[in-house]
Amino acid sequence: MSGKMRWAGLIAAAGVIWACTPPKYVAYVSRQNDFKCSAPWGWSVMSEKEGTRYANTTFIGPFAPEFYLGAPSLSVRWHAYSYPHRLADGVLEMYSSADDYIRQMINNVYGPQAELLEPVHDIFVAKRKAKHFVVLAPAPAPEGRQWGTVLDAQSNKPVNLRQHAYVIVPMQQGFYVLVYPATREGFKLYEPHFNQLVNTFLPLLK
Repeated sequence: MSGKMRWAGLIAAAGVIWACTPPKYVAYVSRQNDFKCSAPWGWSVMSEKEGTRYANTTFIGPFAPEFYLGAPSLSVRWHAYSYPHRLADGVLEMYSSADDYIRQMINNVYGPQAELLEPVHDIFVAKRKAKHFVVLAPAPAPEGRQWGTVLDAQSNKPVNLRQHAYVIVPMQQGFYVLVYPATREGFKLYEPHFNQLVNTFLPLLK
């Protein structure tokens, strides 16, 4: 085989490999057409909507034993100010502001055992001032739950050692919450995916 033919074969093979390699992220526009972002390629998407007052889009990744229930995920939620939204367990949540949301999350959801690995601080998302924090807090896990749990040193019972990252983007009528609900063991695995979501997030409505 001549040198030219050999190089041509290598270039062609490289082209096939490049064409078969999926992108890491893809452009995503929400079903409500209210935001767009770069989402992880190949992840499943689940969404729910309650008119213009509440919406949730969750990207679910491939099985990873480091995550609770083996399911890494990223979510984008929309909360209208002072709208009572009923959670799956029947509890109502309502927030008068982005700061009220942060306060309720830290105090009520994560509780006195919470440790702020990243304290609440300002960042900019799509040229808007936003809030960012990362919290570490244990939560009891049912017996038999295998994925994403660790044994508590004091009780010797399984716990979900939550390491959750939040970005809250205030708007005129409400606010967006970008959340990465990881565990301490799994956090670094998809932290770049969360950063990509944050860095490419663009609200399409006021």
